Amino acid sequence: MHAAAATATGQQDWKVPRLAVMPLGDSITKGIGSSTGDGYRGGLRDRLAAHTDDLSFVGSVRTNGADHEGHSGWQIEDLSDNVEHWVAAAHPNVVLLDIGSNDMDRNNDVDHAPRRLGRLIDEITAAAPDVTILVSSLVPSADPEAEKRVERFNAQVPVVVAERRAKGAHVDYVDMGQLTTKDLSDRLHPNDAGYTKMADAFYQGIARAVQSGWIRQKVEVKPAPPREAPLGDYRVDINGDGKADYLVVRESGAVHAWVNNGTDVQGGWVAYGQFAGGASATGSRVRFADVNGDGKADYLVLGEDGSVRAYLNNGGDGNGGWEEYGLIATGTGAPGSKVRFADIDGDGKADYLVVEDDGSVRAWVNHGGDGHGGWSDYGLIATGTGAPGAKVRFADVDGDGKADYLVLGANGSVRAWRNNGGDGHGGWNNRGQIVAGTGAADSAIRFADIDGDGKADYLVVADNGAIRALRNNSGEGHGGWTDWGRIAAGDGPGYSVRI
Repeated sequence: MHAAAATATGQQDWKVPRLAVMPLGDSITKGIGSSTGDGYRGGLRDRLAAHTDDLSFVGSVRTNGADHEGHSGWQIEDLSDNVEHWVAAAHPNVVLLDIGSNDMDRNNDVDHAPRRLGRLIDEITAAAPDVTILVSSLVPSADPEAEKRVERFNAQVPVVVAERRAKGAHVDYVDMGQLTTKDLSDRLHPNDAGYTKMADAFYQGIARAVQSGWIRQKVEVKPAPPREAPLGDYRVDINGDGKADYLVVRESGAVHAWVNNGTDVQGGWVAYGQFAGGASATGSRVRFADVNGDGKADYLVLGEDGSVRAYLNNGGDGNGGWEEYGLIATGTGAPGSKVRFADIDGDGKADYLVVEDDGSVRAWVNHGGDGHGGWSDYGLIATGTGAPGAKVRFADVDGDGKADYLVLGANGSVRAWRNNGGDGHGGWNNRGQIVAGTGAADSAIRFADIDGDGKADYLVVADNGAIRALRNNSGEGHGGWTDWGRIAAGDGPGYSVRI
């Protein structure tokens, strides 16, 4: 490789053996607003082609034959949920990061957005320390109030970049200041002229990285951590018949459903098709719980700060649609990773729980949620059992309508504490070990009422989404379990299955 030098035409004279470029961001990265759908990627590809014999654009999304990671509607935290896996799968040596426009447009936690951007950058460099990351400022917004937020955010992006670069990371700032509102096709997205300017800015950023000696032909990438289904779903019954249905949540937040007519061994599943098109939230942020007490699981989006947006289930896409319920919880100060949903008081509505690392639980009883009746702080309803919070689950195992406190043990075993109201409200009854063990890993174990008798059954979800079930006859020492065998062939992967 040799340093870049300007030519008479403005095209720089440099070459590297390999460029594996990952465009990473939202709908602007995807190319919405451009006449070809390629956004800046087509022009950038043309400019880079002469500078390497091995050029590829990489990512899990494909548009017009080229790969990328442009996800419409996504915000900073949505990329954070997925980026380790994308980098591990694609092995880029250059990442072009343009994210934050939707955060600014929706006025989402603007004050902390630069910090969230920094955390995203740190996640990428932790996964691939030698990768080059070019972080762009945001293009302008045609909405005056959103533009003020964009300007505030853009002022901090160079600071965020400089902090990482000072620590030795190959992170550089790319200024999109050449774009004006005349370069937009709508309120948010550039037109072809705007995307040409973006392509030029990213090209110059790559040339600077070459000049700095940053571009590595081969970048070592650490394996991504295994994906696990997020905790917090409660009674995933989409049609209100009392039986848990089988859902697959895609990375985009879109949902496909199979209605439970008795499972593979008892009557089969009926394909429902697309149940939800998504709510501009990554799939790992989606939860299902009945928040209005009509017996049907609603679609919830859980924020990193513990906030909750709800969409009421009127039948789902093509079958009655969804009602946007708005922000039903602003959060309690606990991060979203600690939030669960379960019906603690047996009124049919899922309550808001915070499970601490020591297994203790605080609850807020659901009277309809913010703007619809509010919440009651129920206080500390469980002091914990000595098991960590990651081992705690909530499910109604005795059929009284109230979620019980379960702890996963070695070899897939389960201990249960029957909910008599929780600490300060009637206490808990230690039922002891209700499952002796199945050999299943914690991440594979789920609890759901498969046969509609009101008691949660014990499920093991395989990596391919197939499910084996133990029917709950009240658990060991209280009636035992019936091994139903495989009840679903699977439409996984398993971490995307909700039931």
